[in-house]
Amino acid sequence: MKKFWWLWLSLLPLACRKKETPRPKLPPVVQFFVDSIKLEGESRLPSRFTLRWYGDDPDGYIVGYEIRMEGGPWAFTTAQESTFTVSFEPGVQYKDLVFELRGVDNDGLRTDPPARLRVPLKNSPPVCEIDDLTAPPDTALVAITISLRLNDPDGVETIDSLYIRIGSGPWTAFPPRYTLLTLTPQSPSTFSPTLVYVGTNLSPSFTIATPLPLDDTVRVYVRAKDQGGLFSPIDSTKRIYFRRKTADWLVLDSWNSSEAIDTLAAAFSQAWGRYDYWNLRLATQRPPLLIPTWLHIFRAYRYVCWIGAAPNLYELEDAETLIERYLSAGGYLFINFPLSGSLGANSPIFRWAPMDSISSTVQNGLLAPNSPVTSLLPAFPSFSNGLPYFMNGINPPYPKGTAITLYEMPNLVQGTGQPWPPGLSRAAAVGFPTGGGKFRQIFLILPLHQLRGDRVAFLTALQNAFQP
Repeated sequence: MKKFWWLWLSLLPLACRKKETPRPKLPPVVQFFVDSIKLEGESRLPSRFTLRWYGDDPDGYIVGYEIRMEGGPWAFTTAQESTFTVSFEPGVQYKDLVFELRGVDNDGLRTDPPARLRVPLKNSPPVCEIDDLTAPPDTALVAITISLRLNDPDGVETIDSLYIRIGSGPWTAFPPRYTLLTLTPQSPSTFSPTLVYVGTNLSPSFTIATPLPLDDTVRVYVRAKDQGGLFSPIDSTKRIYFRRKTADWLVLDSWNSSEAIDTLAAAFSQAWGRYDYWNLRLATQRPPLLIPTWLHIFRAYRYVCWIGAAPNLYELEDAETLIERYLSAGGYLFINFPLSGSLGANSPIFRWAPMDSISSTVQNGLLAPNSPVTSLLPAFPSFSNGLPYFMNGINPPYPKGTAITLYEMPNLVQGTGQPWPPGLSRAAAVGFPTGGGKFRQIFLILPLHQLRGDRVAFLTALQNAFQP
């Protein structure tokens, strides 16, 4: 037995040790990143704010957090921060909210008692401003568009409604999702209620009883109201002069000088009686938004005549959607622009105009003084080059689809003086016929004011061709 004495000694401590009691599991410890927020009055937090927190578990790990506000239901999250937006009741500017936070560990234990934080809040007024980059010019014809910029320190979602006022008229409320507004008279020739279109819609979204003061100036005012009843500072346009519609024809002038309108004005009046004129050389008459502003201007007129110089062809290209929508709505269009030889095959003009291309081999033809511009339709008079020198930079178009040629230049020559190659287009004007000698669109590439002939007869025939 002596040889087992060492075994007996090794077991002795085990026999003498008392049975240990397991230590209880401990709940997690959590804390907001700040112990308190001591802010009062205007220094309080806005109603949109972010809270952050952290936690630790002494004998395990945290699987998530539960947070609640004002004794409400607990919400579980694994995040350690969250952004809150608190609504204010009308007339309430300040409020205090108590948030409680507790952690949940891997054993299902929760912090007890939870961490608490009082959050002092204030309701801040919203901001509603007219975007200066797209603000209407100081002279308007039929329609203006205003784009609104909205903001609120408490979050734009707390904006309850927007308001608009014409001059000294009453405020009209509308939803805060309406931030692009086009205003136009119900009847653009007389004082009438103002129709308000939203975005690019062609049906009015609401009506303002106050009329736009035609042939007079006015400011348009806007403001916003939030859910707590606070209003933004009032913003307004500059004073805008509204011209009334006086005729069925609208003439747009993109020529480089007043030369074209000075020459054509009398003929326009004799052929059409009255017409409204818009000088696109003036920045004060250039609404920055083709869509929707110019679309509503075009829609007010049955006929549109657009004259311009070749360097300004980009204006026609930029107006692709405008022109397509005007024509599809039943409008009639006469374009009088030379075609530049640099006009690319993919130019937007070829998508809506009654032509699909110009020559890519021989370009920039010449037309001698008195050289004929021959009408191919009995209703239209013939012309000739009325300049005392060669008319240059001429690039005849090729009619596309159902389009036909209305005028030709039989004596067109190349820039070298050589005859224009056989087989190449000599068209001076092309158009989309609708049957019975009627047209929806006509495009003349020679400047009408530089042609010799009966312009009044041409413009009269043009209006007759633009009939249903």
